[in-house]
Amino acid sequence: MIVILLCKIDKLGNIGDKVLVKNGYARNFLLPNNKALVANKNNLLLFNSKKLQLEQEIANRKLQIIEKINKIKELNNITILVKVGRNNKIFGSVTSSHIIKYMKDQGIYLKRKEICLPMKSIRKLGNYNIIIMITKKLTVQLNLKVESK
Repeated sequence: MIVILLCKIDKLGNIGDKVLVKNGYARNFLLPNNKALVANKNNLLLFNSKKLQLEQEIANRKLQIIEKINKIKELNNITILVKVGRNNKIFGSVTSSHIIKYMKDQGIYLKRKEICLPMKSIRKLGNYNIIIMITKKLTVQLNLKVESK
């Protein structure tokens, strides 16, 4: 089946490309997820009218990603205060949800899957390097400092 791509798909093509794909891939993935249109005269005309709008949406997303990265880079260091017991052992642990809450207080909204901790959870006081993955290719490294209250 020949389809017109509405977004960039790795190893397949860019926006507006006409590509030949297997019928099942088109029917089960591309068409239901609005990633492609069947290539016929009506859809070609429809796509040409929407092309500028799609390109503008992509440009807006890129600007939002760049702004988000710049805000994260401004922070550089994150300090999370936790309760500790004897021998400086943390009650519970520091997880990505703590970092999400801290970032939300700073006006930066992240998802849990965007945060890569050195371990699943941090159970000791100290300094750690964490990675924020905005996209597969764009990452920001931050210093996380876990201190006692």
